Amino acid sequence: MGMAASQARYLALTARKTNVEYEGQQVNQARTALANQSANTFNDLLALEVPTAPSTSDYTTVQYSYEDGTIGETITEMTPLNDDPNYNYMVTHYHYSDVFTGVQSMKTNPQVVMKIDPTENTVDRANITQDPNTNEYLINGQPVQDYDALNNEQSDALNQIYAKYPDFQDVNPTDIGYYVDADDNMHFFDKTQLAGTDNLTDYYIQQDIPTYVGNCELESYTDLINDPDVNYEDLQEAVNQIKEDWPDTNFANAADEDIYTWEYQGTRYFACREDLYTSAISGTDPTLPTENQDKLTYYNAQDVKTKIERTEKAFVDFDDQGRAESIRFENSSLTYSLSTETITDEAAYQDAMNQYNYERDVYEKAIQDINAKTEKIQEQDRTLELRLRQLDTEQDALQTEMEAVAKVIEKNIESTFKTFE
Repeated sequence: MGMAASQARYLALTARKTNVEYEGQQVNQARTALANQSANTFNDLLALEVPTAPSTSDYTTVQYSYEDGTIGETITEMTPLNDDPNYNYMVTHYHYSDVFTGVQSMKTNPQVVMKIDPTENTVDRANITQDPNTNEYLINGQPVQDYDALNNEQSDALNQIYAKYPDFQDVNPTDIGYYVDADDNMHFFDKTQLAGTDNLTDYYIQQDIPTYVGNCELESYTDLINDPDVNYEDLQEAVNQIKEDWPDTNFANAADEDIYTWEYQGTRYFACREDLYTSAISGTDPTLPTENQDKLTYYNAQDVKTKIERTEKAFVDFDDQGRAESIRFENSSLTYSLSTETITDEAAYQDAMNQYNYERDVYEKAIQDINAKTEKIQEQDRTLELRLRQLDTEQDALQTEMEAVAKVIEKNIESTFKTFE
C-alpha cells in the first residue's frame, strides 16, 4: 500500500471513529431522556391514591322509636341540653298521618266546552231605586229602558229567553223593560214589578258558561247547595281546603258562583271559570275549538299521607350500655319506652359504592396507562441499547483497523526515509 493511500485510509478511519463516538453520545443522551421519563412515570404511579371501598358501618345508625297510642313515632335527632335542670335533650321526632289536602293538577288538552245560557236572576228590592230628579227607575244603579222589538240584538236575546222560560211570553211586550249590567248583559223583566214591594225577577243571556271537561258534565258549585244527592258540606270543606292550600291562584280568588265541579271515576274535581275559559279559547283551530287546548288547572281535595315533625325538650334515660331506653317530653307526664333499631342508609351506601367503583375504574385506567407508557419507554431503551452495542463493536473494529494502518504507515516511513540500518 502506498504511503499516500495509507494516510488517506487512516484519515477516513479516524473520521468514521469520531462519527461513531458522536453517535454513541447521542444514543446515551436519548437513553438519559428516557430514564427521566421513566422516573416521572414512576412518580405519577406513586402519586396515585388507591380508592377505598365504603363500609356499611359508616352508613349505619341507631334509630329510636316509640308508640304513642296507635301512632308510631320515630326519633331523628337528639341534641344534649346543658342548662336545663328538668330536661337533658332537645328531641326531634315524627310520624306520618293522613292530612286533608288540596291537590293541584294540570290536565292536558282538557277539551273544555263553553256555551251561552238564558238565566233567571233575582234583584233585591233594596237595589231598585228612583232618580229623585226624573223619577226614572234604576236597578243596581243602571237606568231602566224600554224593550225595542225592532232591535235585532234585543229580540234575538229575548227569543232565547222565551225558549227556556216560556212563561215570560205571557208578559205584554210593551211592559218589558231591560237594563245593562256591569258585564254588558241585557236583563229583561216585567216593568209592572217596579211598583211592587217584592224582589224583582229578570232574565239575561249568560255568556261563556262552562259545560264540559272532556266527557264530564260540569255543574255549578253553588247550584248543588240544595241537591239532595250531594253532600254539600263535603264539597264546601273541599273547596275551602283547596283555597287555603293554594292561596295565590285564580281558584282561591274566584267567587263561589264561578267555581265548577265534576266527577270522574268516583273522584270530585273542581276548577274556576277563569281557568276553564282560558283553556276553552286557546284552541288553535276555530273549526275544532275543543282540540289542542292549553292545559287546564284543576283541583281536588283528599287525604294525603304527610310527615308530621316536631322538636321539643325531653328527658331521656339511658341504660348501662349507653343506649336510650325511655323518654318523657315536656308538657307531658307520660314516659315512653324506646325501641332500638339499627338502620342502614342503603341509598347513601349505594351512592358511595358507585363512587368507589368509578374511582377504582379511573385508578385502574391510570395504572394501565402508566404501564403502557413504561413498556414503550423500555422498548425504546432496548432499541437504543442494541444500537449502542453495535456502535461499540464498530468502534472496536475501527480501532483495530486503525492500528493496522498505522503500522503500515510506520513501515512505509522506515523503508522510504531510513538511511542506515
